[in-house]
Amino acid sequence: MSKKILRLLTICFIATVLTLSWVSHSNKVNAEENLRLMNFSDVHNNFWAKNEVTQLVDLKVINGYPDGQFRPSVNVSRGQSANLLTGALKLPEAPYKAIFSDVSPQSSHLTGVMATYEADIFQGKPNGTFGVGDVLTREQMASVLVRAFELKDTGEEITFKDWNRISESHRYGVKVLAQHGITTGKEDGTFDPKTAVNRGTFVVLLHRALVSSGQITPIENIVFEEAPLTGDFVEQREEQNFTLLPIEEDVRTFIRSKSPLRFINKEINEYPYAEDTIYNYRVSGSSALLEITKRTLPNGDFFLFTELINPSTQTVQIDIIREEKNISSSKMSRYDRYPIKKNEDDIFGYDPTTYPTGLIEKVDLNGKVEQEMIGQAYRSKDLKLTYSTGAVSKTRELLQEKEAFSSIQLDKTMYSFHSVKSLGNDTVDQWFMDSESLLFKSNENLEEWMIESAVNYRKRNAWYTASGPYNKMAITIEPMPASYKGYGRILLLMKEDRALTLFLETKEPYFENLIINSFVNLQNFKGDKTYWETEVTSTYLKNLYGITAPFIDTRFNEQIALFLYTSGKEMNDPNYNSALKNYADLLVSQKSKGNIIAVDSYSYYISDYFPIVQSTVTHASMNHVLGGMNVLLTAYQEFGDQKYLNTALSIQNAIRKEKSKWIRTDGDIWYRVNKQGEFAGRDYTHLTLEDLINSYKLWENISPAQLDTIEAYIRSKAGYLDRNQLGYTTKIKIGLEEIGMSELLPRGPEYTDAL
Repeated sequence: MSKKILRLLTICFIATVLTLSWVSHSNKVNAEENLRLMNFSDVHNNFWAKNEVTQLVDLKVINGYPDGQFRPSVNVSRGQSANLLTGALKLPEAPYKAIFSDVSPQSSHLTGVMATYEADIFQGKPNGTFGVGDVLTREQMASVLVRAFELKDTGEEITFKDWNRISESHRYGVKVLAQHGITTGKEDGTFDPKTAVNRGTFVVLLHRALVSSGQITPIENIVFEEAPLTGDFVEQREEQNFTLLPIEEDVRTFIRSKSPLRFINKEINEYPYAEDTIYNYRVSGSSALLEITKRTLPNGDFFLFTELINPSTQTVQIDIIREEKNISSSKMSRYDRYPIKKNEDDIFGYDPTTYPTGLIEKVDLNGKVEQEMIGQAYRSKDLKLTYSTGAVSKTRELLQEKEAFSSIQLDKTMYSFHSVKSLGNDTVDQWFMDSESLLFKSNENLEEWMIESAVNYRKRNAWYTASGPYNKMAITIEPMPASYKGYGRILLLMKEDRALTLFLETKEPYFENLIINSFVNLQNFKGDKTYWETEVTSTYLKNLYGITAPFIDTRFNEQIALFLYTSGKEMNDPNYNSALKNYADLLVSQKSKGNIIAVDSYSYYISDYFPIVQSTVTHASMNHVLGGMNVLLTAYQEFGDQKYLNTALSIQNAIRKEKSKWIRTDGDIWYRVNKQGEFAGRDYTHLTLEDLINSYKLWENISPAQLDTIEAYIRSKAGYLDRNQLGYTTKIKIGLEEIGMSELLPRGPEYTDAL
């Protein structure tokens, strides 16, 4: 044999040995472990019965709960064990017989009870019941398994230290089960016959019986891949109640609660741009009420608002669970990547609220991307003050802001949990917005919004409810809790001005959804009236004029009317101008009602506030005066009715005649004038300049003769800001460019929101 052939044979031999060695090693690995994705969050690599549970789940003998848990420590009832044995042994279906007083034709355990009774596996109890709700004890299970698998006495002597504690009727079953190695008792040599069997033990003993009888072969050892988690995921190890919430066709949604829920009713409220479906439940054994509102939007996206109202002292936790299948991956973009710089001021005090939790993005097996914006949970206490007039002022005390969302992905199924927990005598709110597509078209746009929300956290809604967002109120309101954490529905923040601006710029669905949501909130808040009344008393106004809630705030109504006018046109709402007309009509009527501060017979200001219960004239502030005049001019352009222009001219004449009184010596503008003609207060930093620029643009199209007066105010206010380097808003910058006065742009920083 040549050296060349010998060398070739040697190489082949070595290769063969290496191949066989690799195959042998591979087979050894496969024989020892089976790499799997987790089916349940509580059946993991460290769980002692993972192989048995997984195999019986694969064989559809047993399954888990709707929240992706197996709950091995939960006790098994006799009725549950009957159902499980029926499935494991594939017992034939047996007809209903009126044998047991606790088993009716409608019972969820009917199939298992009848089948196991006919097969002589379960025999019932001496009192004539089956005991469907009673726990299955270890000695009962021994007898049941011996009868189910027809196990025989081998003659082997079996004894346990607590043999005398085993019921006479179950000693045979315990002995035979031990003879076949299906049970070995406890480590201390006892059998512990009276202890309840939990799901983990039941599965292991049933699995051993199936193996011992040759019906199944044990699977290879399983090694689970770690399941991806989001948020503070916490398993609920106790038995829970699950109520199906029918809000989506392709996603199963459940309400999880320790106590059963009693369904009260379902309501549907239709709006021009949305539909609310409201599900009401009572928590059994408690006075707590659960209200879940699905607000469906025209593009198919929806809000889900959860509100738990608990006037009792009991702790109640409710979890909304969504089971989404065929998910390949998900990721969470969190707001808290951008820290908030908080400070306390004299008007609002300290605001402990932050921003939503974040946006979670899900990708399905086909590559389709869905997004969901998730809010925090807000626990609060309702406050109410009733006056002698019968009027009421309502606020809330914030008790806690807490992250409510967590998720886990098991195999290709993602379980999302939205949790609200009441500690008693409180209300807990949580919300999320869901879209089957993209809420934000790019990560850059999302991040810009998150950064803006951190910088302007006081003026960006985060605590949404089905009845509108709640925000920190000024400390000059009542009722005000001792903690000064007073929150309410602020009309200026209920309208989504910033969302409208960003929607016009980007056409992002997220901002469109916020706008439509605000339409619904504003309509619900207003009710059947044609204007918006406040629901909170300002102690500032109460001390000045003795007025309490409710009252009409002209600035609130003006800005709501313009918001609905602008956004309604963008959304092609045929009634986009109705709020504008209603409010303009309200302003025109104030002269005859006496809610004015007259300069002369042709010139007057309309008061800032119109009391509903009391009768008094309040002051007029420059920003309110300009806002009302601008609404009247817009209404005149829209409808052509002379009454709107006449009223606007009366206001403009008052501003012109008292220009020297309004402008302070430092160039700034006084805040307000009262009915005695006295001027007082420091004006807003930027807001009034925005209003003046809007007035200039409106008069430029209607009556240019009025521009000199407005320009004088603009130059004075802008000069004051410039000299003190107080900066400007984006609206001021754009507005000055539009009226050809860019040179007046004040020095200092640029702001998104007016100060």
